[in-house]
Amino acid sequence: MLGRVRESMYSTLGGIEEDQPVLDLFSGSGSTGIEALSRGASMVRFVERERPALGVLRSNLALVGAEDRSEVIGGDALDARHWRAPAPLPPGAESKPWAAVILMDPPYPMLRGSERDKVLAAALTLAEDVLLPGGALVLHGHPRDLGRDAMSTSDFQVDHRVMGRTALLYLWK
Repeated sequence: MLGRVRESMYSTLGGIEEDQPVLDLFSGSGSTGIEALSRGASMVRFVERERPALGVLRSNLALVGAEDRSEVIGGDALDARHWRAPAPLPPGAESKPWAAVILMDPPYPMLRGSERDKVLAAALTLAEDVLLPGGALVLHGHPRDLGRDAMSTSDFQVDHRVMGRTALLYLWK
């Protein structure tokens, strides 16, 4: 995600309150989640499956000294096991919403191919089960793949923004 798009996204989100946890799926180098940390997030869980990107992500976290406020998971961002609340939590709390912001930046081909429906279904499940009330899920993609009609739901306020060759779809809870 380009820096100007991240800036616009965080402006739309209205900032991240201190002590708010963030879930960053398809993390890549971690730039979007690291910016959440710099804006006050209490912690960020990064989920990325590509080994080269994981190495860069870990290096970037070390570079900014954010390892103690981060959890890095090497795995599939669409695997619900990686969405569980971070420890330590009281018994039974694993299924409760915990993330104030959920960032989803899947590779563009995922939103064009057979995995598109899986990504959109995961976004809805995440918004329902993981997102805290008052929070937002942001899905990043190309405008032709993530149009205004990509997701319709009466349970969430949906906001769609296009900036050149980038689209951001917000689900507000």
